[in-house]
Amino acid sequence: MLSRTLLRALSLAFATVLACAVSAPASAQQRVVVGHPAPWNVQFAFFTFGEQLGYFREEGMALERVSVTGSAVLLPQVAAGQVHFGYANPDLAIIALARGEPMPLRFFMNWLRSQTFEFVVPEASPIQTLADLKGKKLGVGALTWGNLPLSRAMLASQNIAWQRDVEVLPVGLGAAAWRRMQTGEVDALNLFVGEHLRMELAGIKIRRLPMPEPFRSLFSNGWVASEQTLRDNPRLAIGFGRAMVKSWIACKANPEACVRSWWAAVPASRPAPAQEAAELATQARIVMTDRAQIDDFAAGAPRQYGHFPDGSWQRLIDVMRSEGQIQRSDLDLARLVTGDLLAEINRGVDPAAIEAAARAAR
Repeated sequence: MLSRTLLRALSLAFATVLACAVSAPASAQQRVVVGHPAPWNVQFAFFTFGEQLGYFREEGMALERVSVTGSAVLLPQVAAGQVHFGYANPDLAIIALARGEPMPLRFFMNWLRSQTFEFVVPEASPIQTLADLKGKKLGVGALTWGNLPLSRAMLASQNIAWQRDVEVLPVGLGAAAWRRMQTGEVDALNLFVGEHLRMELAGIKIRRLPMPEPFRSLFSNGWVASEQTLRDNPRLAIGFGRAMVKSWIACKANPEACVRSWWAAVPASRPAPAQEAAELATQARIVMTDRAQIDDFAAGAPRQYGHFPDGSWQRLIDVMRSEGQIQRSDLDLARLVTGDLLAEINRGVDPAAIEAAARAAR
């Protein structure tokens, strides 16, 4: 179990996080806190589009979106019940279980069904492979990000030891982080697909380093809730998951309206009138950044949102064990993941009706 000292410390940090909430809940509906391990941005506009179309309201909930710095901060908040649903990497939960300190939470939905974290370098860089990062400096979002155990494992597969053969530096996100690679302060960045797309849309020429198998096909982020929420209020998790699936389908059908819903919910994000048309086209691309990962339904697997492919958790655990991130691979998967809610989450999702409603939106 998580130590009480750790939970108390992180709870104090979380007090400031609540000030970052993007939307205010309606008093007539249940307040549902949704946590993200990085700042919310237009890439997640499907949430605001779903709110506009009434999908969360139909489930009796009003969302409060909060952001923290990495899954290492987010997962304890979910375990403590201060965040109802968190968008997280599984790596840290696996490490905790392997140490005999399981977190009281479960992943109940897959979301990014293949890897979203990449290693990129400037287009003109002599670095061609992960192996070439030996002796270099690598920028990451934060040292608390949940993808880092798997990133360490990827580098270990190339005989590169973390913080010994490669210096790892937290650089954050956005233009300031990009400049650190442009100026040579770091030689490469290990961020996610959406952030790298934003770099390219800003005119920065980058090159993605090939990701070795089996890492490329491992799932990335999923949705997690506390044991107590899943045990005592499964309908809340079902309603959240169903509304989110509907919202994603709607956003795919009308990305421009999806972006406008974000501008309406977050007025500070709206561009100046003269730039709206250009920004609408650009941001419509950003909201579809993760489409390949979210809709990566393997041949023969059920086309069911939230489904973890058969054997995917054990493959991830085996990779982490083989690369020294954990010391054992005989873990009880029931302490990490549940698929019990997926049938109900997907029931009643009518893509044709959702797409029609989305196309009518403005």
